[in-house]
Amino acid sequence: MLFFLSVCINAQTETEPPTKNVNQQSQTWISLNSVFQLTNHWSGLADVHIWRSNFVKDPSFNFIRFGARYGFNDNLKISAGYAHLWLAKDENWTLYLNENRIYQEFILADTYPTFSGLFRIRTEQRFFNNIQDGTSLKDDYFINRIRFLLSVSIPFKQGSKTSFLVANEIHLNFGKEVMFNTFDQNRFTVGIKQKLNKSWSFDCGYMLIYQQLFSGTDYNLNHTFRLFFYGNFDLRKNKGEQIKHGQTID
Repeated sequence: MLFFLSVCINAQTETEPPTKNVNQQSQTWISLNSVFQLTNHWSGLADVHIWRSNFVKDPSFNFIRFGARYGFNDNLKISAGYAHLWLAKDENWTLYLNENRIYQEFILADTYPTFSGLFRIRTEQRFFNNIQDGTSLKDDYFINRIRFLLSVSIPFKQGSKTSFLVANEIHLNFGKEVMFNTFDQNRFTVGIKQKLNKSWSFDCGYMLIYQQLFSGTDYNLNHTFRLFFYGNFDLRKNKGEQIKHGQTID
């Protein structure tokens, strides 16, 4: 009888569902996103991002991205490029996740009398490796990811340089390395978008990030203050033809 009870208890323990753990954090994300118009169709891209945890107290990640964009017209653009991320695993940056990333994206944007909208699909090939004291731990792994972004800007009034911004982006992982978190994260943003002059603008607001980690049972819920600057620079020799620079929301 005791043996039978022991087997039943063990079987019940083994079939109990895993516990879902949600870690809430406050963060700050600041970035500079630059577009360099080289010809009527080709542009160069360069971004720099800094993300801090515990609002601004602790390091989270530093990120750079470069690329090239081809614009078929003012509304339809495609891009591709390279990015690198340093994700801090401790406060002294002695152990961090080192990520090399290749990306491709499709952007469809348009402006209407009462709002402007942007839809973006981005695919990423992500190569990871942990670094300790400047030395690789040789634990490389690879993940594919696809991202879907929808962003809407609504001017406060007709012709205003200030707009209300709302955006949502979902990230999905895929590939043989992905087992428990096909859903990677969702980013929801609300804020204010301000045009400063012909070359510069920024948006400032709140981003809620809900992220599922590799374990499948652990999640991050990040309350993020976001401040993004955008620089658009026309480097064409012939600047006679006006071009609308498409800004992307990361």
